[in-house]
Amino acid sequence: MSYKSALCGYFYGEEFDYITLISSSQKQVFKFLFKDGKIYKEDLEHECDKSTFEAAIKGICNEYTNKILEHQDELNEYEKIYASQKNFEKFIKRHHFLKYEIRKFQNSISHFYEALAICQSEQQGLKKELKNSIHEASVFKTIANEYAYRVEDIYTFIQSAKNDKINKNIYLLTLISALFLPLNFITGFFGMNTNGMFLSSFKDGTLIVFAFVAMLCVLFFIFYYRSNKDIS
Repeated sequence: MSYKSALCGYFYGEEFDYITLISSSQKQVFKFLFKDGKIYKEDLEHECDKSTFEAAIKGICNEYTNKILEHQDELNEYEKIYASQKNFEKFIKRHHFLKYEIRKFQNSISHFYEALAICQSEQQGLKKELKNSIHEASVFKTIANEYAYRVEDIYTFIQSAKNDKINKNIYLLTLISALFLPLNFITGFFGMNTNGMFLSSFKDGTLIVFAFVAMLCVLFFIFYYRSNKDIS
């Protein structure tokens, strides 16, 4: 059976039932047949004992454990964003692929759990042997679902932070416009050097006011930048 086309599950045949288990790390498919209380591997010509069946399940459970630890380390690293608000772009670049990986992981664990649960129900002789593995698979499912939520929570947090930055930029532009509009109004309709007006005795009155407004803008920008320097 091809690894790429294989599907983990418990299936019913005319002469026997069988279960397929997939090892992603080994890119291998295990097929066990059940007939008349006996277990066979691959076909009815190769009878095997319970230990062989259990070993295959145990190996796949270990693969899931390693994958869970791998995703856990990665998510713990990304969640430092909540405290430092750095490395936003690193997560954004990884987000879609990570989301795909975890969704694929969820599907794989779900099929594995269902296959074992049905096998336990149909093969009473394996009920005790499958109990622990089914419990492990159930825990894996819960953790995978939690990881999916964590990925989306990080993404939502980053988008919210970026939206806040955009809103603050709009606010900054509004304030700058509010500072320059009065100057434009005065110079456009009256002129800064009109006799009797403020600074009319200075040759470069307009330039002085412009420099003053520009200085205010620079000071405001420095204050704004320092208060938001952690948001990328």
